Amino acid sequence: MTRLRILAVAAVLALATVSTAQEPVTMETCAMCHDDVAPVFATGSHGRAMAKIDTAILDRSCVTCHGPATEHIDDPTTENIKRNPEPGACLSCHPGQEGMTDISTPAHIRNGVECLDCHGTGHTELKTDHMLTSAPHTLCAECHLSESGSFQMPYAHRDGTRPFECTNCHSVHGDNRQGRLAMIGSGGVCLDCHSEKTGPFVYPHPPQQVNGCINCHVPHGSPNPKLLTRHRVALLCLECHTDVPSFHDVSRVRYQNCTNCHAAVHGSNRDPRLMEE
Repeated sequence: MTRLRILAVAAVLALATVSTAQEPVTMETCAMCHDDVAPVFATGSHGRAMAKIDTAILDRSCVTCHGPATEHIDDPTTENIKRNPEPGACLSCHPGQEGMTDISTPAHIRNGVECLDCHGTGHTELKTDHMLTSAPHTLCAECHLSESGSFQMPYAHRDGTRPFECTNCHSVHGDNRQGRLAMIGSGGVCLDCHSEKTGPFVYPHPPQQVNGCINCHVPHGSPNPKLLTRHRVALLCLECHTDVPSFHDVSRVRYQNCTNCHAAVHGSNRDPRLMEE
């Protein structure tokens, strides 16, 4: 068990202990009225995860998320209870998930995206990982319309007709190297799948060392083969290689596909001109 996990568990147990002293209401109390919700929560993935750490956490889960409930027990109205838990309630048990969110996904912060906008509460059983309300490619598409539309391009990161899950490359909490900017640099998350492009090469292709794969490729979808940013390879290469030799007459067909000769576009261990790998 990592030190962070130990601290998180200790914090949760401390919270449960404090709450117990101040608030007598437990899940059993709540179940007297909410008999359709409490059992589902207790046997669902959220409740099972709590009980696995300590049953006291599960016992206190109602008041941890919905706030003190003594007044609500005496007068069960919606005015004296938090129907929807605030983000602070989630972070009291999941402190590590806040991570680098402010830096990695600032747009989520600016637009007020909260935990329950993406995750379920646990009151109903969800079949997705991490209690997401739907599969990542569907959930993210609700806001990221442009990126979602890109997967409908002729060439895209798809598994058959189904887009790759966004979380294959992105971590919205920004707590690992696959965060929002992972495709910048020397390739980042792209190289997790395209390992043959990793190198290191004796003669690297400099653009990959500067801005990574997205210098030449579009990450989500493109009308061009191999997700290239231009429909012709020569047009892409000429964005950087403006000083081509005079005998490279680009009006002639043989010089309109640079990779006919310079095949090792990602890097070479043999040829500084990248003409062979």
